[in-house]
Amino acid sequence: MDEVKKIIPHLCENNASVLLYGEKGTGKSYIASSVHQKKGGNAQNFFEINCKSFSTLKNAEVLDGAKVWFLGGQNNYATLFLNCVNKMSLDLQQPVDAFLSECARLGRNLKVISSTEENIESMIARGDFLESLFYKINSVVINVQPLRQRKDEIPGLLEFYRKLYCKQTGFNYTAFSESAVNLLQNYFFAGNIDELKNLVQHAFIVGEPPLLKASDFVLAGGAGANCTGVAEGNAQPSPSDLSLPDKSLKTALDSFKKEYVTQILEENGWNQTKTARILGIQRTYVIRLINELHIQKNNAG
Repeated sequence: MDEVKKIIPHLCENNASVLLYGEKGTGKSYIASSVHQKKGGNAQNFFEINCKSFSTLKNAEVLDGAKVWFLGGQNNYATLFLNCVNKMSLDLQQPVDAFLSECARLGRNLKVISSTEENIESMIARGDFLESLFYKINSVVINVQPLRQRKDEIPGLLEFYRKLYCKQTGFNYTAFSESAVNLLQNYFFAGNIDELKNLVQHAFIVGEPPLLKASDFVLAGGAGANCTGVAEGNAQPSPSDLSLPDKSLKTALDSFKKEYVTQILEENGWNQTKTARILGIQRTYVIRLINELHIQKNNAG
């Protein structure tokens, strides 16, 4: 990722399309938003089509918004981000292809950034992707390495999310223990940065400030300091490990948080202020957890 960050300024020099290859959770969306911001863009002119979404209507609305922006006479800079373009249906590929052709004909100031977890050329061979669209989105191709191949970045990422979650939750964690950092640097991270974020969130709930310890991290295949993870170059995860349902770790962590917060609420008569005090977080975050986890008074977890 550090190497990719170095070339981000160069990606901003023109409107050549960018295709980001990489596993799920490696930071492709971060790269897209970084390029957009460095080119002077804002939220109003960042059009993201989430191709993983089953909401064809929502994606069509995003595309319609981009059409209004450009084909209606507007020519200020904007970014079109095709997130997980390998998941885009042929029904959506056709209007996107036509839109990009029209923007090129009119000379519109548009930067197209796409991300994929699959080889697009293989999809073309199977008839699952339009060749004409492929050549519009792959002027510059970047391979984003998985987190397990960027272990030197893990301490910096941990510190970033520590500060972020301290700000969001009100917890006063000041650092990670050395053993916690070593544990995570030797972990396989099949879920990449998404998995790291979930692990830190879980540690915030079960840990005790001011230090985040190795025992606060529950890793796939074991718990906390009892699990050494899988280091790069050692044994690879078994097929059964890799076949876990998508976001299975997040589901498990959300289930734990829901049960734990519900228990504290029940013990305190559903008084949010008392619950927040016991959990060591702000009352507004308790309310957020109740809403996000769909916690109800008659819910036992």
